[in-house]
Amino acid sequence: MATLRLRRRSLTVDGLLRVLLLITILAVFVPFLPQMPGVNLDQSWVFGLNQATAQGLSFGRDIIFTYGPYASIFTKTYHPSTDFRMVGGSLYLAFSYWACLVLLMRGVPRRWILLFGLFIAGAVISRDTLFLSFPLVVGLASFKIIDPQKAAPDSRQSALFCGALIFAPFGLLVLVKGSLFIPCFAIAALVALFCALNKRLLYALLCLIVPVISMLLFWIASGQAAVNLPDYLTSMAPMILGYTEAMALNGNRGEVILYLVTSAVLVLAILRPKAQALNSRLFLAGTFSVFLFIAFKNGLVRHDAHALIAGTSILLAAFLLPFVVNSRFLLLVIALSLVSWGVIERHYMPQTMGQRVRRVVSTFSSAGKGFNKRIASVDGLKADYDSALRSLRDQASFPVLQGPTDIYSFNQSLLIASGNTWDPRPIFQSYSAYTPLLAEKNKMHLLGPQAPENVIIRVEPIDGRIPALDDGASWPVLLVGYRPTGLRNDFLFLKTRSKRIEPWESAPVTVAKHRLGEVVSIPPSDRPLFAEIDIAPTWLGRFANTVFKPSQLQATFKLNNGDSKQYRLIAGMAKSGFLISPLIENTTEFGRLYGTLADLQGKMVRSISIAPLGGKNRCWKDEYTIAFRPLLRAVSQSGHQDTDISLPEGLAPQ
Repeated sequence: MATLRLRRRSLTVDGLLRVLLLITILAVFVPFLPQMPGVNLDQSWVFGLNQATAQGLSFGRDIIFTYGPYASIFTKTYHPSTDFRMVGGSLYLAFSYWACLVLLMRGVPRRWILLFGLFIAGAVISRDTLFLSFPLVVGLASFKIIDPQKAAPDSRQSALFCGALIFAPFGLLVLVKGSLFIPCFAIAALVALFCALNKRLLYALLCLIVPVISMLLFWIASGQAAVNLPDYLTSMAPMILGYTEAMALNGNRGEVILYLVTSAVLVLAILRPKAQALNSRLFLAGTFSVFLFIAFKNGLVRHDAHALIAGTSILLAAFLLPFVVNSRFLLLVIALSLVSWGVIERHYMPQTMGQRVRRVVSTFSSAGKGFNKRIASVDGLKADYDSALRSLRDQASFPVLQGPTDIYSFNQSLLIASGNTWDPRPIFQSYSAYTPLLAEKNKMHLLGPQAPENVIIRVEPIDGRIPALDDGASWPVLLVGYRPTGLRNDFLFLKTRSKRIEPWESAPVTVAKHRLGEVVSIPPSDRPLFAEIDIAPTWLGRFANTVFKPSQLQATFKLNNGDSKQYRLIAGMAKSGFLISPLIENTTEFGRLYGTLADLQGKMVRSISIAPLGGKNRCWKDEYTIAFRPLLRAVSQSGHQDTDISLPEGLAPQ
């Protein structure tokens, strides 16, 4: 009798733990109190993706980005047209994540479950870490289902049902963020291999097929045409492959070393115990390694506050380890992970113990506040959204233009909120058109029938890049295909011309090979000069780009006025071409390209030299090719070349 009471009490405690864990997962996953549209760089692409979904644009064709039609689940940003799918999709993912954790809880001491729950509720977990961990927990849950030493004595039919339940969210995850295809595919492949080794072929087949079916169903449910799904998936390739070189930032090397050491210790803690079969240890090591490597790339390639992704990921992995591994090194791994997380967090977001406690409370109070707000008023969030748009509209003060309008290089939020008809190019944030293929898509959009009637442009490079690199291949088309109509708040307004021509002559003036570090003289020209620079990586550079990041390239410009300017050069963007002379550094100078070059003579470039930052070169071939093309003058409405056009106020030389 006493044993029965103890068993009932144990079941009650376990049930309570599951409920508390579910509440925590719901509070973390579901944006009951969503963010409203904002104005900075990240908030602009977030708003743009919501608006693209609302306008029914085709992802992979009309819009090419690393996110899909369910992006709001990740960004947690409100839009009247996407709020239902944001909340509904988040609830589905939250319950699925919780189901994986329930499968993992079996036979695990309660202290580890409580520790994991507190971590989820209280740590500054980025959405990247949360979503990257989803394939990890699915892989670990599958291990508990399949591994002969861990599996419960359930029927195989029950195991197949659980497998279908936990693998179906992979289809949605890829449509939330396209780059999640990599960890989802890798984990599914590992699970399939592990199942095959354990003679569970049906489960192996299921974990490969279910995500594909799920993806197609969610894609159709989002209003996208089924035939366009392959375009969405293939469009991810240049975005993912070009990201590392284009978006990398250098940071604290100590954080990189600490993360790698901690990851190595964690994997060794999995491999060392002999109690588990070798194929089980290899599967677990591979599963954790996939998660840790992708978190490493996400957090430490662009090494700024993104490093928090790496910090929280290594700690999350450590707290999940006790669910599948019984090792005497568990405490060492957790302690080392706490140190790594603490060091990284201190550099970017230091918090006192009181702040951490308040964060745990805030996780639940914010969810409760948002839930109550949704119940109390159907239009409460819509009113907040309209207020945010009014603020953005007042900040931009854009006039309402006749015809579709696009904005360069980012600031999509200001244009969408202004009341104009938003008509974006495929890669709608210029800093993301970082491969020749992506740059060409934007250029062809301007040359095609879908070109916007109006373009608003501001020269605003990121990361110290050469300003003309952002959508550099499109600049010549903008210069001959559009005319300036005004300059306001550092935004230049352009209107399409009735006649379009190719913006350069048929043959380049100069094509020559040069060496890194060499001073290259720029051919004299009475026209703006366009350059295409082909710098190829070495085999070591390709390897570095895959496992971490290559060294950065730096360009030094010598100008006619005697100035010397240094900027970062992105090889992929330089290959697609950019305006090399005159050196345009701001919006006003870009606008003056529509007139004569007399007032830009001091900005004409005499020479350029390109070299790896820091001087050491192992990642780039020493020899590169550069081609120069003179741009034709703008074409007037009559079809004659303009030698001088009337520039709007603010662009004419003082």
